[in-house]
Amino acid sequence: MKTLALSSLLACLLAGSAMADTLRVGTSADFPPWESVNESGEVVGFDRDVIDEVCKRIEAECAVANQAFDGLLPALQVGKFDMVISGMSITEERAGQVDFSHAYAEPPYRFATKAGSGLAGIEKLDELETALEGKVVGVQTGSTHEAVVRAHLSKSEPRLYERNEQIADDLNAGRIDAGLLEHSVWEQLMEAREGQLELTGPLLSSADYAEFGNGTGIAMRKGSDDLKKRVDDAISAMLADGKIAELSNKWFGYDLSYKAK
Repeated sequence: MKTLALSSLLACLLAGSAMADTLRVGTSADFPPWESVNESGEVVGFDRDVIDEVCKRIEAECAVANQAFDGLLPALQVGKFDMVISGMSITEERAGQVDFSHAYAEPPYRFATKAGSGLAGIEKLDELETALEGKVVGVQTGSTHEAVVRAHLSKSEPRLYERNEQIADDLNAGRIDAGLLEHSVWEQLMEAREGQLELTGPLLSSADYAEFGNGTGIAMRKGSDDLKKRVDDAISAMLADGKIAELSNKWFGYDLSYKAK
């Protein structure tokens, strides 16, 4: 009886210790519906729901902080955050700096331009690449979109922005010719700017540009082996039981769950 009571006590203490963990999570909340700030100043969106569910399943508290995208990984590396979730693609370059969880989502990407632009309505990727020669393409600083433009549109000029809405506004103002973002982000930006912007070219994935990476994951500091295992187990379970699909349909209206290749 004493042994059983002691075992139960230890189990309770261990569970309480796990629940007492406070994990600092960084995000860049300018990426609706992945993450954004609501009228109450709270970070909301698909990634917020994903990280909340992950923390629930690993029995840890989460404190989410918002900052510019290009500073997220440096902040993670110096210990400001324990995890980063921000629609972040898993790329070889990033994986050399930080550890990533299993991929949980895989979004399509798209170019957009000002409505009525000569770049609008192009269907084939090679034709669009030719049309973009000598043009200015807006991308978010430090994103895979920037890497794509630099690697494959060498005759175009990338213009870097901290926030995605700045890209949309400069497109509408004629200060840039095109922008490259995730398809779901354009949907949100276009809804808020009815009739101002137009998608162009095909839906894009890592099959078109390897720089888009291998799905979207949660970043952690190198050496966070225990945390990574706990997060990986949670994500695997969420993919298996349909939770990621449920959250994806809630925020996007379709399923972005990562499918292993």
